[in-house]
Amino acid sequence: MTPASVSHAHPHAKAARPLSPARRHGARGIEAAAWRKAASPAPVRAGETGDICATVRCEPASGPAAHESATRCMHDHELHLIGAAPARLRIGSGGDEEVHSFAPGTVVLLGPRLPRSLAFEHRALPGSGSTDGLVLRFGDEPLKRGMALFPELADAGPLLARARLGVRFVGLEAGTIARLRRVEASSGLARFAEFAALLNELAQWRDYRVLSGVALAGEGLGEDARTLRMCKAIDHIRDNYAEDLSLADVGAIVGMRENAFSRSFRRTTGQTFTDFVIGLRVARACRLLATTRQHVSSICYEVGFNNVSNFNRHFRRIEGMTPGEFRARHPGTAG
Repeated sequence: MTPASVSHAHPHAKAARPLSPARRHGARGIEAAAWRKAASPAPVRAGETGDICATVRCEPASGPAAHESATRCMHDHELHLIGAAPARLRIGSGGDEEVHSFAPGTVVLLGPRLPRSLAFEHRALPGSGSTDGLVLRFGDEPLKRGMALFPELADAGPLLARARLGVRFVGLEAGTIARLRRVEASSGLARFAEFAALLNELAQWRDYRVLSGVALAGEGLGEDARTLRMCKAIDHIRDNYAEDLSLADVGAIVGMRENAFSRSFRRTTGQTFTDFVIGLRVARACRLLATTRQHVSSICYEVGFNNVSNFNRHFRRIEGMTPGEFRARHPGTAG
């Protein structure tokens, strides 16, 4: 199967405060522009003091604060570390409700203004009073204001734009989890420094899944809606790259006509639809060649190519060598 090729249009969101981050191209640029749209600052009610005023607030997942003050949380990002027991996330309601289950140790980022029927249910282990889970809350508006002073913060823009649909990180390294714990254990400037480093690591982590399509149907999202559609399309391709994908079918999944989706996809990724799919297939083939003894023809069909000559041609174009030569350069890794 050879997917149809695509181009795509890059949406430019009108920011409330013009910013100029150093790196603004491809998916990073479009998502950063969408995320910087103005939002109303979170209200601070009488009696809210202390950690509420901090940029980053830490709570145990089982604590009462993790479920209260829905009004304030409408303006917060939430970074959840699932503790010793599994957890479930509900987004939407009725026929549109989506339910996700997460294993212990999973990290999930939820953006502000997700549907407020959302509930995170951390379940403690039998006989235990705690889940050992953790929630980091950080305001949307303070980071936007910070980007006006520190353009480096714009590197987190694409991550925070994706968070509007919820993001599950796949295979995070132990060092990143440890840093999340250090944010909890520190305070003041030390906490913010650890938090900034954590945001940087999460923003660069490429293996993630967008959780919800609910916000795509929302009204008034403007350029954000197009950005989020591209996130959803890319996730679908990543999950199904070995299948018989077509430009029209993926466009339909995110509610876009073929030509418009083609333009948007190319602007977002810097690649045609065809090249993006082929790149994923070749990357998977490289992993199989380096870590297994599967025959080249078997790998060819497993990753989605329909004949060996086509596979060899694209592999050589991208990697600069044949699959056999690639395997020869990775001796001793196959089991």
